[in-house]
Amino acid sequence: MILVLPMKILFVHNYPASFTRIDQEILSKQHDVRELYVRHKHPAHLFFATVAAIRGVIWCDLVFAWFGAFHALLPFLLAKALKKPCVVVSSGYDVANEPQIQYGNMRPSLRRWIGKWVFRLADQVLPVSQFAACEATANAEVAQEKIQVIPHGVSLSGDLILNENMHRQPFVLTVGGISELNLERKGLLNFARLAALFPKHAFFIIGPIQERKALQRLQEIAPSNLLIPGAMEYNELRRFMQTVSVYVQLSYYESFCMALAEAMLAGCVPVVVNRGALPEVVGDTGFVVPYNDLQQAARAIENALSADIYTRKRASQRIARHFSLEARANSLLEVLAKVER
Repeated sequence: MILVLPMKILFVHNYPASFTRIDQEILSKQHDVRELYVRHKHPAHLFFATVAAIRGVIWCDLVFAWFGAFHALLPFLLAKALKKPCVVVSSGYDVANEPQIQYGNMRPSLRRWIGKWVFRLADQVLPVSQFAACEATANAEVAQEKIQVIPHGVSLSGDLILNENMHRQPFVLTVGGISELNLERKGLLNFARLAALFPKHAFFIIGPIQERKALQRLQEIAPSNLLIPGAMEYNELRRFMQTVSVYVQLSYYESFCMALAEAMLAGCVPVVVNRGALPEVVGDTGFVVPYNDLQQAARAIENALSADIYTRKRASQRIARHFSLEARANSLLEVLAKVER
């Protein structure tokens, strides 16, 4: 960890995901962090968030937001009025413009205008991949000098990293919530179609059942070897990854994909499509196939199922070398120290 003078940080987010929790924990180890979770399903949520934003910005030395969207606008405006620095992490929907799948804040709308305003107010923009950085520049018009790429970080603790003595089952895994959007964005429909080509192997989709209609669509085409157990507790999923042979990600859009990185660290051989940041994560340690080409994807899965321990080690070592949690923590703390000055 980089040692810096402690600051008071207002940590703003609109989604209590694992990656927001991880960054909040990183910052809390050296700084006094106050969380502002902005929900807007009910007018009362916005009222209390507004009051908390005013109090928080007056209290803090710096505002740190996850995603450049509506929830960050008021805290950033208040911070700029009080001449306090603002930092935003950019990832996925906040810089995406994908009308084909109805995804992204940078599609023409009021959200696009608000998002661009947030990024304009930010002193530093921290995309989680080179792909996300390009999206921020192209779609949100973020100035290049504001951008510093800080990839997601994966914990290198012993229960997550490759265990060479663990018996591998010939299982094929993908992770994603079951929703109408994710049927295409996460490639879940194509994953189900691929499962039909491997009747002797178990294919797993693990993730919360978010929409019953989407689950029904999957089940309509699902072969008997496709298993959809729903969500798994975080540590249980990581242990399961230790026993899986192949991790597949067929997404239309990914700004990073933490599940892919965690599966690789656990020793799964990755098979991904050539879209978004997926090739950036995999590098030369797995199989990258054209999007929507199920024949090439099937050949890659077949090869991945027969991969040796050396191939698994290379995938695991790539994550440990390039995407460690320690590296992200050091980079975040360095950036905040520079911005605060």
